[in-house]
Amino acid sequence: MIVGRRQVETARQEDGLASMAGDRTVTVRRIATNVGAVVSGVDLRAPLAAETVRTIRQALLDHGVVFMRDQDISREQMWAFAEHFGQPQASDTAGSAEDRPEQVATLDFGPQRGATSIWHADMTSMATPPLATLLRAVQVPEFGGDTSWSSMAAAWDALSPPMQAMLDGLTALHVVESLVERLKDFGPQYRATYTRRNGVGSVHPVALTHPESGRRTLYVNEAFVTRIVELEPAESAAVLAMLFRHVQRPEFTMRWKWRANDVAFWDNRSVQHYASPDYVGPRLMQRFALAGWTPGKPSSLGGAADARSASRTDS
Repeated sequence: MIVGRRQVETARQEDGLASMAGDRTVTVRRIATNVGAVVSGVDLRAPLAAETVRTIRQALLDHGVVFMRDQDISREQMWAFAEHFGQPQASDTAGSAEDRPEQVATLDFGPQRGATSIWHADMTSMATPPLATLLRAVQVPEFGGDTSWSSMAAAWDALSPPMQAMLDGLTALHVVESLVERLKDFGPQYRATYTRRNGVGSVHPVALTHPESGRRTLYVNEAFVTRIVELEPAESAAVLAMLFRHVQRPEFTMRWKWRANDVAFWDNRSVQHYASPDYVGPRLMQRFALAGWTPGKPSSLGGAADARSASRTDS
């Protein structure tokens, strides 16, 4: 079993971290050893206490992805929640600080289900990929359509020291073209819109130090990475094939069975995810992105709403 330093420290605590927010107890229950936690006792229809925001933020840093059940909320309420952790945007590829919650569409992921049935962090082909992503289930299939997440800190920790030493300092090319191919008929239109704003690709470090947790993470994914820049083509292909298999190891992962009104919130700096395409019918979701970060540079989960809430608490 692969257990990093953060997991060992967390495992010494009870399987239900709790904080008090007014009369409500907020609890954090781990799903798997290396990734995932359910946050209970949170009602996103109401303003959040500063202590609740801190609890969710720490759970996200500790577990990579957190889930909140039974959140029958409006776009505006979801947007207000996201503002505690950064600048929400209606689109991770075309968003801006001027975006508003009413611009967030309710999307049916069914027609393009093959586009996300590959392990990836969101839009790493961008120079500044989204810091984090929030997804709210509106309507889900009777069966199938689960999403899995994998810890890139656990994946890094499990590599041998010689492999870590070789990868450290290397960079990888992330391009949008493979996503365009998976989008099939919609691909050419998507490529034209995407490249006008973002270009065709970006180069990012293969390994990162998470700017808040301090853990080392692997930052290559099969959806966007085509080569390791410093290696010969054959070397790059062999190393990437190994890494793409490596991040799928079951002990790094968890799987979530969606229900309507579930909210998932994940840190793109520390996890990858995979949406299973094994369903028929609609799978309606509302998706919010937090404004981008530059891999390898400082970044943090904190927003204007968080600062205002902390100020009220401290006064």
